[in-house]
Amino acid sequence: MSQNLTSRLGSTEPRDKTPEPSTEETEPYGAPVREPPAWKLNYTIGSGSFGTVFLEKVQTRAMEEPELWAVKRISRTVPNFPAKRYKDEIKNFQALSAHEWFVKFNSSYEDAHHVYIAMEYIQIGDMAKTFGKGYRWNESDTKVVIEQLLQGLVVMHKEGITHRDLKPENIFLCLEGRILRVKIGDFGTSKRIPISSTGTYLKTTTGTQSYMAPEMDDTSKAKTNRVDIWSLGCVLYRMIAGGDLFLNRTQVWRYSMDAAYVTQAIEGKGLSVPCVDFLRKVLQADPKQRPSAEACLKMAWITSKAPGSRYSIGGDLYKMLARIKHDAPDIDSYTDTASSQVVIPSAPGMGFPSSPAPVSNSVGGTSETTKTFDTISTVTS
Repeated sequence: MSQNLTSRLGSTEPRDKTPEPSTEETEPYGAPVREPPAWKLNYTIGSGSFGTVFLEKVQTRAMEEPELWAVKRISRTVPNFPAKRYKDEIKNFQALSAHEWFVKFNSSYEDAHHVYIAMEYIQIGDMAKTFGKGYRWNESDTKVVIEQLLQGLVVMHKEGITHRDLKPENIFLCLEGRILRVKIGDFGTSKRIPISSTGTYLKTTTGTQSYMAPEMDDTSKAKTNRVDIWSLGCVLYRMIAGGDLFLNRTQVWRYSMDAAYVTQAIEGKGLSVPCVDFLRKVLQADPKQRPSAEACLKMAWITSKAPGSRYSIGGDLYKMLARIKHDAPDIDSYTDTASSQVVIPSAPGMGFPSSPAPVSNSVGGTSETTKTFDTISTVTS
């Protein structure tokens, strides 16, 4: 098995032109602040502007066997650390975790220097890893992904949460035989606003340039959750065309002035009429003209599927994803330089209970050290 896993937080850094004001810069994420588990932090699987993602083998009381978790470590010491953003990230991640369309949240911890978010490890990784491997997403396989993304957006938007940075690097793929499951992840720029009769309003300009809606450039105007619909359209185009629809904000501005841009861009791509119609509608420059996620699910391109083919994918895509999965670490192949694993108590929400019961060692080994407070046991084999 290859130990070279690159699961990116984002190859193009999100742009946040208007930092959101916060009165909570010094407030902890959980009360009281708790020491995080004794993560080894030796196996890096991704990095971004504010943090690094590590792979860890862990076991909670609820687990019969250990699991691999992805642990995102966010530095609190960087200049202008956006404390409120990551507090919101954890809250939104928790709120959505129970739904099948999202990466599963496991727990969160913090110390004086870092915030840690522990989550489900997805072996294949993000969609961006499928690009440049000699495979071009066909329309049928693309539809499998887009429908599931829409299901996730329906849940998010009903919860009053807007993602604001939907892109291939934040879309994760799971293979179950020939069935492809899609999960949305990375809620670092997500925002929850109470839904009123006029919609969910957002003022901050944030996102990744190639996937940001035109209205994001106008700081004087409020934005709605339709920014996610635009991003979905850009993801769809990236999949079937093999490149980004917009390379910079100037192109987005020109498109907002001339709707023929998309029509010209998709000419010669061999797309079906329903697919072209879908693209044109989700990429409306005027956010008021874009359909909701629920409305998108009722459009002809999404509803036209062969009987019994829901979420099943073609052979070429299956072979590529199977290769990626084979080369990624799994519970049997994973080792770190210390050849050990961390056993932690099961703790929903942020941090640990104040006085959990001792953790039993169900894995075995030659030595074991146990603490009671946060009950961290490091088992060395």
